[in-house]
Amino acid sequence: MLFIAKFYLNLTERKEIMSLYESVFVLSSNLTEKLAEEKVSKYEDMATKNGGKILKKEYWGLRSLAYKIKKNSKGHYFFYNLETNYTNIQEISQKLKIDEDHLRFLNIKIKEVSKESSLIYKQSKEES
Repeated sequence: MLFIAKFYLNLTERKEIMSLYESVFVLSSNLTEKLAEEKVSKYEDMATKNGGKILKKEYWGLRSLAYKIKKNSKGHYFFYNLETNYTNIQEISQKLKIDEDHLRFLNIKIKEVSKESSLIYKQSKEES
């Protein structure tokens, strides 16, 4: 019984601790860049709820996919470094799963945030 109480306490504490996350969203190519930005801003609001912060945001552009996803051969790529809690990440994940305009997403817990821009972001800036 004591083990269950400790596990539950650790689970509830984990939901409130701020951690660093790296997130990538791929949105449908049917959206314009402006509409894609508006959609992603909703998820930014979820991430910043309860004291969360957006540490870095990069728009990688409309890029080709390795294979078709939901009849799309291209997608709008967004990259984020976030400092938020587990509850916010879970809420974002649930909303992304039911949103038809999101092709793929990935949220990864990280130890530290890189100060430099990503290589993909640098390449997308050189191309434009």
